[in-house]
Amino acid sequence: MADIEAETAPPQGPPKRMATEAAALRWFLSLAADVIIFGFLATLWLSNAANAAAVAVHWACVEDSRAAAFAREFAKASSFTTALLFVAALLLLRRRASRNALAREIGRDEGTKRPATQSPENTRGRRGRDGLCGPVTTPIIAFFLVLLAVGVLMEGLAPAKGSCASRVGSMLTDIGCFVTSVLFCFVIFQTF
Repeated sequence: MADIEAETAPPQGPPKRMATEAAALRWFLSLAADVIIFGFLATLWLSNAANAAAVAVHWACVEDSRAAAFAREFAKASSFTTALLFVAALLLLRRRASRNALAREIGRDEGTKRPATQSPENTRGRRGRDGLCGPVTTPIIAFFLVLLAVGVLMEGLAPAKGSCASRVGSMLTDIGCFVTSVLFCFVIFQTF
């Protein structure tokens, strides 16, 4: 009778091989997610650098030169790649944030969950208490983003392509794009 119970008893857990394969798959998927997220950050930096380079080449060379055309095409391609990776990185970051929030939950007291408590010095991270870019850089970036928006509006609403309003709008757009791209590459990106 003991032999029959031993043969019909359910297994006591998954085999170790399946557990190690599942752990390896989780590690590989986590690594792939990290590659996509850091690839997005790299293309974001490259896109801003390419935009700044395209504006600089536009100022230094004739608008119809080969260098200006190459810089514009490279900036477009890097921006397109950044847009493609943005969707995937956003989904992965959102999933990772929800998993981290779930992992931070400490215990259950009669079915209720309470979040983990953090010390005040750990809540700010690398950015500090002044936000993403600090108290000096934020107004500068806001000013140049407004300048960029005004330039785009002036270019779009200009009566003719070569008119004075179109040229001023183009100049404001170039200045706003160049400064915000340089600030992103060398000031804001350092906080990530």
